[in-house]
Amino acid sequence: MLKTIISKLMGKSNDKIENSNIICGCFNLTEQDLKNAVSNGAKTFEEVQQITKVSTGCGKCKGNNEKLVNNLILKKKIDENQVVCGCYNVKVQDMINAIKNGSRSFEEIQKVTKAGTGCGGCIESNKALVGQLLAKY
Repeated sequence: MLKTIISKLMGKSNDKIENSNIICGCFNLTEQDLKNAVSNGAKTFEEVQQITKVSTGCGKCKGNNEKLVNNLILKKKIDENQVVCGCYNVKVQDMINAIKNGSRSFEEIQKVTKAGTGCGGCIESNKALVGQLLAKY
């Protein structure tokens, strides 16, 4: 309710207020700063740290900000239908299709798409992606 009152007084939407909240006090960073880093190509939390310096001061905000950045990266992969396994050219939509056809775990999706069965470098990131996709579809 307070955000709504403030937004009316300032003429801002709730989204703009949310995005302008300071999430790293040491460097005065907002969620929008992290979103910008991801939209400009950062693919890992460490890359976002290099760009923004988030969580590199006192470190108290690292856990929450690492989770936020990882969710932003996953959202970008989904929104852009990115290739998530280069060995077999598996895209996010391939995983979504596997889910829509009955796959209910990473292992089942892996059998259908072959994601992660080549070099294995994408397994961990794809497990997190599949978790989000299963919750969504």
